Amino acid sequence: MIRSTEHAFETIDTQLKGIPYEAIDFLRNQENSEELRKKLVFAFTNAYNGEAYYSDEYRVMLPAPLWYCIVAEKHLSEELFEPLLELFTVEEDWDLMNEQAVYLAGLLARKYPEQFVDKVLGFIEENIKSDNKKPYLYCFEALYYATEEQFDRIHSILDKENFHWVDHYIRVLGDLQRNNTLQKFKEILPKFEGKHTAVELQYYIDVMEGKVSDFQKGTAFCEMRDAEWKNHYQQMEHIFASSESPVEQGTKINRNDPCPCGSGKKYKQCCLKNMS
Repeated sequence: MIRSTEHAFETIDTQLKGIPYEAIDFLRNQENSEELRKKLVFAFTNAYNGEAYYSDEYRVMLPAPLWYCIVAEKHLSEELFEPLLELFTVEEDWDLMNEQAVYLAGLLARKYPEQFVDKVLGFIEENIKSDNKKPYLYCFEALYYATEEQFDRIHSILDKENFHWVDHYIRVLGDLQRNNTLQKFKEILPKFEGKHTAVELQYYIDVMEGKVSDFQKGTAFCEMRDAEWKNHYQQMEHIFASSESPVEQGTKINRNDPCPCGSGKKYKQCCLKNMS
């Protein structure tokens, strides 16, 4: 039985196999304290740090940062903005930490639409300016909660050069179909003539003009995933329960595994396809 916050921290920080359900629930149900906020920021900041969460005994990364990301669902704060966004600049294979970070990005944007979306837009602009190819496309989840006043800035990003994830950005805006998006897509279409991006733009132009009848509007990932964290992670217990060898934090999701979003489809037929 978990007796205190410190006991919960110790359990999460040291447990190598299995999911520490009791410790996670204990922290999720605690008051939002400075001690807990600092712990969450540290976990996000050091999620892929080879030293902070490394087990010398087993020579693997511990899964603690993932468990703290689940705790964070109930302790959302503006202090998490920057450390969360930094998770989208780590060049790792898509893993459960990435998936949880995308979910949290949606929750933060839903709670702080103006503040977090502004932070995300600045983050996107900064990465484009530095010609960054790191996977910051996953922070686009926040755009589903943008306010009407933010769409001039959102549209202006389409004019920037060296935008390596422009096709993914277009798909989100195409789903939203908000203020003057149709006009903006038509305006930039000639710029991408002969490229795949032009195909994406033309498709969404046709959708918004009513020429496509079978279009299925997308929605934010955090609205699709089961809000009860246990329901979501119980179907993946086998990933963390191996008796043969410890499971490293950041376990890669194989293409034929059940999709973590809980759709019942294989990963390659669901979220992997949507992210490609």
